Amino acid sequence: MKEQLTINTASQTCDQLIFAWRKSVVSCQLSVVKRFQKGFTLIETLVAIAILLIAVVGPISLIGDALHKLYYAKDQIIAINLAQEGIEVVRQVRDSNMLAWDGATPPWNTGIEEDYYTIDADSATVTSSANAQQPILLNGDGFYRQSGAGTATQFTRLVTITDIVSGRELKVTSTVEWKTGGQTGTITVSEYLFKWAI
Repeated sequence: MKEQLTINTASQTCDQLIFAWRKSVVSCQLSVVKRFQKGFTLIETLVAIAILLIAVVGPISLIGDALHKLYYAKDQIIAINLAQEGIEVVRQVRDSNMLAWDGATPPWNTGIEEDYYTIDADSATVTSSANAQQPILLNGDGFYRQSGAGTATQFTRLVTITDIVSGRELKVTSTVEWKTGGQTGTITVSEYLFKWAI
């Protein structure tokens, strides 16, 4: 029995040694894995942040660009209408002259001779002006005008009337310029007006 006990003790000692050796190997492997996991975690974090930045910054810059284009398009629509308004007021003055014309005086183109003009649509006024863009104001009623009281806008307008055939035909050119966020825009509308009654 003594022999058996010695063998059992030696066997237990051997098992303990093997267990201790495996434990140290596993511990060593775990520390190596932990060391690599720390490095991977940092790299993974940096890659994730980079991907997130790319995913977020791109759409944000697109939104900013889209907003600028939206504001520019809004101002462009206003400018087109202001340019057309210049033509329409000159046409209204011509039509009023024609309806009041008795065949002799006043001529059909009174007040719209060859020159440069500013326009006030609410009063259908055409006023001679310098050869330069004149500011357009927004009055308290929400109407755009080029004289009187109002808040300055980013728009300017100049209406040019050119005599094509003396006493018979005029060319009316209405040019509106504006600035939206550093980008300048220009709209030019032209139309020919004729003496429609003999």
